[in-house]
Amino acid sequence: MSKLAKMISLMGLSVGMITAPAVAARSDTDTQHVANALMAGDYVGAEARIAALGLKDSSDPVMLINLGNAYAGMGRKADAQIAYKAALNSSEEIDLDMADGSVRSSREVAEVALNRLGTSFAGR
Repeated sequence: MSKLAKMISLMGLSVGMITAPAVAARSDTDTQHVANALMAGDYVGAEARIAALGLKDSSDPVMLINLGNAYAGMGRKADAQIAYKAALNSSEEIDLDMADGSVRSSREVAEVALNRLGTSFAGR
């Protein structure tokens, strides 16, 4: 896997992360375009890019977290919760190199995102 740096802004978390591609269904460029849209505050554009890639219903935790970020940015809290819960429950778990040098699992990042939304994930 390449270590192409991609900054992904987690809504309300003030955390950036660097990720490597998780599935063949998306490329580094795809992830970078989504990350750029999120960082620019273009949440509608980020959601549209994820939809165009056919990844809205995927099990890719990175894209699901990004989708949750886009929804949260648009104020669509319920949709953000669904996306974050899907990332949390994904059969795939990815280690993410965080901007601060730490490593967190995609599940941990999804849990933090849910907590920031004020969502309990006890029912997962």
